[in-house]
Amino acid sequence: MKNPLTIFLALIIAIAFASCNSKPTAKQVIGKSYKKCQSIKGGHYEMSRKMKYMSDKDTLKSHYTCDFKKTPDDTIYGVCFSSCDEHPWSEYVNKINYLYTGNEFVQYDDTAGTVISCALWSDIINRTKHNRTFYTPLVRKDCYPLVNNFKLLDKDYSYELSEACLDEKPCHFVKILSNNLEDDDEEAFGIKTFRYEINIWIDKDDYLPLQYSVAFDMVQQNDTMYQYEECKLLNFNEDFDENNLTLESVPEDVVLSDYEPYQAQEPLPEGSPAPDWSLPTIDGDLVHLADLKGNVVMLDIFYKSCAPCCAALPFLQSLHENYQDKGFIMIGIDPIDDPVKDEMADFLAKRGITYTVLFAERDFSDFYRIEGYPTLLLLDREGNILMNQFGYRSQCEDMYENSIIEALERKN
Repeated sequence: MKNPLTIFLALIIAIAFASCNSKPTAKQVIGKSYKKCQSIKGGHYEMSRKMKYMSDKDTLKSHYTCDFKKTPDDTIYGVCFSSCDEHPWSEYVNKINYLYTGNEFVQYDDTAGTVISCALWSDIINRTKHNRTFYTPLVRKDCYPLVNNFKLLDKDYSYELSEACLDEKPCHFVKILSNNLEDDDEEAFGIKTFRYEINIWIDKDDYLPLQYSVAFDMVQQNDTMYQYEECKLLNFNEDFDENNLTLESVPEDVVLSDYEPYQAQEPLPEGSPAPDWSLPTIDGDLVHLADLKGNVVMLDIFYKSCAPCCAALPFLQSLHENYQDKGFIMIGIDPIDDPVKDEMADFLAKRGITYTVLFAERDFSDFYRIEGYPTLLLLDREGNILMNQFGYRSQCEDMYENSIIEALERKN
């Protein structure tokens, strides 16, 4: 008869051996990475980011550095931070600094900046905080390796776990995939996402997420589009200087000014003459607004990356088709995109747009006092503004169409 102690020890060894050799699941690896992210209270990191927006063909590469300290009681960011964002592709500002102390938010470049008081303007800071780019698993308030707070563990997505190396570091590679993502906002804008994929590279030693990527395949109005984001942690250290998170860290030669709320221009008033212009078509032919007098004209101020703008296009095309032979002219004006670089001919063709589309410089929006996109202006036969509406909702289509019919029936 075998010694009971020998049997017990053999059982313990067998269990231990089985535990060491059992493979974790993707959700278990994500859970351990979550605990790692939760344990980090602050630090310094460098991050690279690749971003390809759905309406663009180019991939933009940026670089970010950030010092941060988690502040769970903070109701805006939940973290104090000092960051430098570098965008070498930008023709406007390619390097800008951001500082959030919990008491103020500061944005500055090498010479000047603006201080926004949290006590006075917390609503402004809250509304614009989505514009900040972070390495989110470390800095975001809930510190989760799954980006954008989609709570994917609660969704019926497929999870795959494999092994990979990232810069010679052994990693758990987690792939999360959905082939049917429902979103009410996307439905309203006529967009259907038919593939959504997240990839996460997690260090096998300490479960720190080292890189993540998010990809979408979408279709809108017969145009298949792809969007991709990749964020890579170049280095990370939990040691950092808390003095970098104070207002005194802003260089002395940077002139700081207190924030002043933006004073929106009054829209062009209904009943006033529409300001005249002469703008080129996609082929370079000039169209002069004054030459359109005698017709009822609708102007659609839009650009291709604007989801509501794109959602409006089928309706505007239907107006063109239904009323073009009755004295109505539909005109699109794009003050943002380059007709060649942004492949506007292909963009319009895929959406079946046959009405005239013109291209303007960005200052056209100031010229026409445009505060948001799309903006629809309806002009009577004399070129006076009958309607000036910002935004597009399908519920307003009858109102737009009735306004056109009334203008066409109205005698001069």
